[in-house]
Amino acid sequence: MTINRVLTMTATIKLSPIALALLASSSAMAQDASNNEKIETISVLGSKVSNRTATESTSPIDILDTEQLNKGGFTELGQSLQATAPSFNFSRTQVSDGSDLFRPATLRGLQPDQTLVLINGKRRHTQAIFGLSGTVGAGAAGTDMNSIPLMALKNVEILRDGAAARYGSDAIAGVINLSLNDSTGATSGFFQAGSTGEGDGDSYSFGLNRGFDLGNEGGYINLSLEYRDADGTNRAERDTGGSSSIEPGQLSDSVRWRQGNSDSEFISVFYNAALPIGDKELYSFAGFSNRTAFGNGFYRDFNRAERNVPQVYPDGFLPRIDNEAEDISFAIGVKGDINPDWNFDLSTVYGENQYDYSSSNTINSSYAAEYLSKNPNASDQEIADNAGPRGGYSGGFRFDQWTTNLDVNGIIEISGAEPIYLSIGAEYRKENYEIVPGEVASYACGLSNSDRSFPSVINPEVFADCGFQAYQGLRPDAANKADRSSHALYVEAETLLNEDWLVSAALRYEDVSNSNDDTIWKLATRYEVTDDFAIRAAASTGFRAPSLQQSGYTAFTTTLGSDGTLATSYTATAGSPFPAALGVDGLNLESSDNFNLGLAWDVSNDLSITLDFYQIKIYDRINLGSFIGVDSEALQGFPQANAALKETGAVQGNFFSNSLDSTTKGIDFIASYSMDLNGGELDITFAANKNETEIDHVNTPEGIPENIALDEQRRSFLTHGQPQERATLTFDYEQESWNALLRLNYFGETEVSYFAGKHIVIPNFLSPTNSWKPTSVVESAMLVDINMGYQLTEDVTLSAGIDNLFDVTPDELGEDEVLNFITNGAMRYPLRALPYGFDGMTYYAKIDFRF
Repeated sequence: MTINRVLTMTATIKLSPIALALLASSSAMAQDASNNEKIETISVLGSKVSNRTATESTSPIDILDTEQLNKGGFTELGQSLQATAPSFNFSRTQVSDGSDLFRPATLRGLQPDQTLVLINGKRRHTQAIFGLSGTVGAGAAGTDMNSIPLMALKNVEILRDGAAARYGSDAIAGVINLSLNDSTGATSGFFQAGSTGEGDGDSYSFGLNRGFDLGNEGGYINLSLEYRDADGTNRAERDTGGSSSIEPGQLSDSVRWRQGNSDSEFISVFYNAALPIGDKELYSFAGFSNRTAFGNGFYRDFNRAERNVPQVYPDGFLPRIDNEAEDISFAIGVKGDINPDWNFDLSTVYGENQYDYSSSNTINSSYAAEYLSKNPNASDQEIADNAGPRGGYSGGFRFDQWTTNLDVNGIIEISGAEPIYLSIGAEYRKENYEIVPGEVASYACGLSNSDRSFPSVINPEVFADCGFQAYQGLRPDAANKADRSSHALYVEAETLLNEDWLVSAALRYEDVSNSNDDTIWKLATRYEVTDDFAIRAAASTGFRAPSLQQSGYTAFTTTLGSDGTLATSYTATAGSPFPAALGVDGLNLESSDNFNLGLAWDVSNDLSITLDFYQIKIYDRINLGSFIGVDSEALQGFPQANAALKETGAVQGNFFSNSLDSTTKGIDFIASYSMDLNGGELDITFAANKNETEIDHVNTPEGIPENIALDEQRRSFLTHGQPQERATLTFDYEQESWNALLRLNYFGETEVSYFAGKHIVIPNFLSPTNSWKPTSVVESAMLVDINMGYQLTEDVTLSAGIDNLFDVTPDELGEDEVLNFITNGAMRYPLRALPYGFDGMTYYAKIDFRF
């Protein structure tokens, strides 16, 4: 069976009927096609005009069926996409609060919130949280790809081009459409078990899908259930932090730190349904998922006076963070013909994401400190009994989105000319965002919740930290609710100037209640030079509205001064008095200019090649700036801003702003070859992406240093936090009941400043080499995956495989690495900007069944 990945770039393609079926999206219809006919599959992406076929699209689109995504042992959608689509990145950040549960999913090296995700062609809601600093995608709330089970999908389409004029906000880097399964009459499912080469990370997953016919006119309902459970992995080593029985500097008896994937559990249910009613069709789809992950922070050494209470944790402790994400979505709509030339689609979609943090195996050391200050003769047992809770709720975030669309598509006949295919539409969207505070012990200074801390129980000259260790709870003064609405009108037209030349144009006006309005456009064309060779190009403008997670976010973080007074850091809500006094009245739209030039060449019936060059210029990109201190030199010329910051009680503050302009340039190359071999069929696919991002300009209020708006650490993540080179080479062979897959996955190098000499300043004389490595590097790597499958019966298939066959991991940290020093030698690998992780080899076995 031939599976072509970017068929929309090809003029004429010869495929089997099975491959044709794999290409159709859930909302598409296909005309009958034989092996020697042009594909007439209609893609959701690339055009709002429903009459346009996939192979005639003006934009590059990857179309990946679930059979392809499931070959490789990956149970998470994000990992599967990364292994098959080089322009898609799924970084594995470690020890960074919620990163244990969500991963930033990106296209073409941009931010997670600059890619729009659809389900069945309808806008998907984003997640409620984002990483704050020191991570890929920091400050950007993208779509949680792992909340969507593979079992519920039929195929995935990835539009690699700016599409805001067609789909609205967020579609700067491209669009990912997830088409839900619509099959009926059969039950299918799988069971998979796996582990790592180190013997940890045991995982089990189970999926079940069943479709039923509704009536006799083509109605259906398809139901999916998926469950996953995985033990954590740990690549940390014994440390030299010491304990009650081991002198600092000597190795611990056991591995006390954790560096690896968290223990996690996932369950989801989805449905996809349609019911013809006369000449109309009523459709609906919905999903629910719940995921938990048991993450951790840095180990708290036994003798850290500000952090530990030895009467409770005599040897120190590893604080844990319980992450829980719950996701709900529901869509309903009706579509049908208005007349033979025109049709409509009216839909409404609701989505909700909740994210909660709970802390465990932790402590608020100020509780014991306050008790001892009031009871100086207390015994160790009494101190332990009054040391407060060892965990509890630390806070959470809520986000929901309600989107309603009306689309009308039709044909305008013109005498003596090709018809114009026209799409007209309107959209209304309402969003809500909420920050939920944690329980008092998660953030308080002592049981009395004092405005100052107390001398620690270890050293009276050191003051105890306030709040839970690892994840200090969200304070009530950071609780916030925000909402906004937007409405849009859009039109798109396509026509053939002649039998070889397709042109299209799109225009969209959108007004976002808290960020002004914008009118954007897209022009695209595709020209068939010959029956086998086509050139296409697109130019467009785009925008991204600041998310509520950015414009509505506020936070207060408490640290301690040397005298025990509280030092509060404040992240200001957009438009509040502090940033407003600096001239930042709120967040404006990001805008973009996109250009794409590509070619598609059917070299032969068996070989096709596609090549795309692209440039994405983004203006007024939103970024969370560095902290500015009260009475600092930076605020000397801004007395009102200084006063506004003082009024919050904070000693320093930062805020989101439209702080930078950037240019991303890149190349996508894909070659697909099919051949008969020893009675079977071999498909070979090579896909590669190369891109680079440059910061063109930093926008900062006059008189404020540029590094306040964009510091060294954030700059490094934007420009080098994701691989600039990615490639996959896949050999997929089928012969009778056997199939085999060999995939080579190349990741380019990443290099960031976080957890390195440029981030944490430590005297050079403490380094064995008399200097600290300035950046943290994850070297380029080639990972090799293999999979073998055997069709035991017509309804049962057994498969097994190994991912990362040669156990490739990043280079281990050296003695001149800051991360190695501050973790007492416990951390073996870099923590951030990890495109392929550090678990090493994993293996699995799987049984697929159908009845």
